[in-house]
Amino acid sequence: MVKGKHVTLTLFVVVVGILAGVYCFQTEGKNIKKQFKLLSKRTSKDHDENNFTMAGKARDISKLFAEQCDFRAHITSISGSHTRQEISALAARARLPFSRLSIRFYDLHIEFSEEKTARVTVTGKASGTLRGGDLVDDTLELECTLQKHDDKWLFTAIEVVEVLEK
Repeated sequence: MVKGKHVTLTLFVVVVGILAGVYCFQTEGKNIKKQFKLLSKRTSKDHDENNFTMAGKARDISKLFAEQCDFRAHITSISGSHTRQEISALAARARLPFSRLSIRFYDLHIEFSEEKTARVTVTGKASGTLRGGDLVDDTLELECTLQKHDDKWLFTAIEVVEVLEK
């Protein structure tokens, strides 16, 4: 009878541990997805966006990044390591030529490589209208690294893996 209680208690502890682990990873995954939704929202631009809103969004974009973030892309002017302030300026400059811009992220694949570090492979789609009226429609595959700092997942590296064809 006593042996049966120990087996039951051990089984209960194991099941609770597994459920807690699964819940924890699901919660962390949701928090990482939230960062991509915020990045999408803050990089997107509406027709009626004024300079004050534009400056606020550029400042808010930088809050999603660690103090230093590495960018690797086929565009040499943005490749390299950047501070939050530089990221804010890069974001403002990148959004300036657009009258309308929409950035969306799809197919997030999240891997927790070590404690407080996640690697995310994601498809990014940028579509918009330049001030001159030309349309932009680009799709990229990105590999991102995020690290958890003070209970927030922050981008520490973004690499353009390949340009995808429509």
